Amino acid sequence: MARYGMLILIGMALAGCSTLGTTDGANQAQQVAVNYCEQEGGEVRSRQEAGKTRQYCHLLEGRVVEVNLLYQTEGLRVH
Repeated sequence: MARYGMLILIGMALAGCSTLGTTDGANQAQQVAVNYCEQEGGEVRSRQEAGKTRQYCHLLEGRVVEVNLLYQTEGLRVH
């Protein structure tokens, strides 16, 4: 029983280390993706969808990728 309690405590401690679960972390991740888009020669444009503003990266090659998806698929990280 004590072993499970210790595992739960370790899990809680590790969850507290994550910054991407917070609003600040999400904003930082979005900014990293916007910067990456612009460095690649792309242009970031905003769209209203279902009451929310979403940002899309229009890359030179013609691809259009939602900024948060760009962050995930390109393996970008908050520094």
